[in-house]
Amino acid sequence: MDSTETLESFFWEKLGTALRDQRVEADALTEHYLVQLLAAYATQQVDDTPLALKLLSAQNAPPTERRRRLREVGDTSLFVSGFWSDSFARRVVDVDYYIGMGGTAYGELARTGAGWAPDPFGDVYGELAENFGRFVQVLTVLSRYCAPASAPQDILRLYEKYRTTGSRWAASRLAALGVMVNPDSGLSQ
Repeated sequence: MDSTETLESFFWEKLGTALRDQRVEADALTEHYLVQLLAAYATQQVDDTPLALKLLSAQNAPPTERRRRLREVGDTSLFVSGFWSDSFARRVVDVDYYIGMGGTAYGELARTGAGWAPDPFGDVYGELAENFGRFVQVLTVLSRYCAPASAPQDILRLYEKYRTTGSRWAASRLAALGVMVNPDSGLSQ
């Protein structure tokens, strides 16, 4: 990141690239929301309270507090599952837990009806809930733009990802690092 660049402009550019790379279309307000989420999490620690407990506490909270807590669950789920999905490989709780929690929280926020005040981000929450897994993939790609593989174990992990998934992104990152892969290895691209 250039020292004259703001976090928002940095993430705006990287998010646009990741969305194009993953062929995900997002509403302009959703893109803005994601940029603000990324900038916020770049400057704060992630609360490690279990998401299920946060979601449960939101259910019994007054409407304004309930929305705040649901948003926190959705945002935390999206950020953690997008930026730290590789860290779930040997854990009891996997990325699917975060995807389920986040999608549920955003789905609740998108709801309308009795007891819910109109929310200017209602459509954003609906789009995030409906396509939560795709947005996780976008943030995963974006995270790799921010912290590219450089250590030998990172490159090996990237190669293992390519071998098991046939990821075009992994192949292009490997090529950029000087590692040539065999595109005819029979993996689906």
